[in-house]
Amino acid sequence: MIDLTTLSKKQLDTVADRLNQLSLFLGQRDVNTLTTSALQQFGIQRIDALALFGGSILEGANVMHAAISHHVAKHYVLVGGAGHTTPLLRAQMAQHGIVAPEDATEAALFQQYLLEKFDDHVDLLETKSTNSGNNVTNTLALLKNQQLKINTLGIMQDATMQRRLAAGFKKFAPQITLINYATYAPHIVVKDNQLTFATTALGMWTMADFITLLLGEVARLHDDANGYGPNGQNFIAHVHVPSTIIVADAFLHETLQVPIRIANTAFKSSTK
Repeated sequence: MIDLTTLSKKQLDTVADRLNQLSLFLGQRDVNTLTTSALQQFGIQRIDALALFGGSILEGANVMHAAISHHVAKHYVLVGGAGHTTPLLRAQMAQHGIVAPEDATEAALFQQYLLEKFDDHVDLLETKSTNSGNNVTNTLALLKNQQLKINTLGIMQDATMQRRLAAGFKKFAPQITLINYATYAPHIVVKDNQLTFATTALGMWTMADFITLLLGEVARLHDDANGYGPNGQNFIAHVHVPSTIIVADAFLHETLQVPIRIANTAFKSSTK
């Protein structure tokens, strides 16, 4: 449990600043907007494929709809089996009047939302993935099985996990040009002596859950014996973590007394 009640206004301001440092680093966006005009900086008009990954809050489906409306990709993909975030996504949909089957995967949940809210139909669904590792390998296998030539790939994940997902693709498909677009861009402010989000994304985490997710990521990105990089678990390509991010992460762990988030072994795979 994160206890912020003992912190002064000055301390809360510092915590908010450090959290924003982490969220900006982890929630990687390579373009300001996901539009064809923004893609011109990559020398392209459209992305070969754009994928939305399970683990994102429901806002991700709205971002996918906007991308489809702007015709930013030649193919669209929804990725996600049943994992630890699936019940939360189903509950978020129910709050917006969409009742989904109990056994629906996250890809199917996103598809149902897109169909019922916007009449968007996405043909490519990957429904077996249960973690970030097989999110990557299963998506690449699906695209290969569809015999699609993918030189550019847009990837959209929850802002807390976007950079790690990108590092996974860099490990398994370094030849593909990635366009990162985290599904929301959070900014934390102090209001009435409490931390709050400046704007609210659809299905946004509670502040406590968001902080816990953020503070589980930097250790995973490390390329050492305890991290996910080549010199550790070898799940992802090397990620350069700036010293400012390491300092901010350490400060937050010490100040907020948040333990490092442990991966849920129920959804573990042998993929490296």
